[in-house]
Amino acid sequence: MRKDTIATRKRIVNAAEKLFAEYGVDNTSLLDISKAAKQKNRSALQYHFKDKQGLLDAVLDKHAIGIALRRTSMLDQLEARGNFTLYQLIEALVLPVAALLDQKEDGHAFLKIHSQLMTSESYRELRTHRDQNAPDVLRLQKLMVKHTNSSTPKVVQTRLMLAGVMLIHGLASYLIQADRIPSSVFLHTLVQGIADLLQQPSP
Repeated sequence: MRKDTIATRKRIVNAAEKLFAEYGVDNTSLLDISKAAKQKNRSALQYHFKDKQGLLDAVLDKHAIGIALRRTSMLDQLEARGNFTLYQLIEALVLPVAALLDQKEDGHAFLKIHSQLMTSESYRELRTHRDQNAPDVLRLQKLMVKHTNSSTPKVVQTRLMLAGVMLIHGLASYLIQADRIPSSVFLHTLVQGIADLLQQPSP
């Protein structure tokens, strides 16, 4: 890919990320993004990303790839050790995403956008597609299932869904509470809360 093409894509992705986080995915148009990215050719976005969903995918990939690499490394270390606790397993779920709390603008934008998508009917298929094609997520879920204390598929599915909700909405909510709650306290509580959720008695 040519350097000018890479630069253009990066400029568009950064503009989209900022606008999606500030105004909402549904409230931001491709025209808004095109103007913010200073694209004179309004068809540039369609050329590079096809449509809004393709652009949103690229925005999420900006951080999701790094998260996947960190999570995979943590899981490799745990499985190489051969003996690990549920708490340590949940840390592999939480900490790679929580690292974005230290990346103020970009990282915070990712968390806000991800939180929006969890309750967006319009982009439900996008989230499903991304989750089903994320090796680190699937690998982690298989390990987590062993600790759900339930053999009922619907119960297992519900608990895994709620674990994701606690992770993303929890981190997004923490952004406006960070001056009141130390990150160490918040992250320990989040990890322990997800572990408790998985281990609760089966109904």
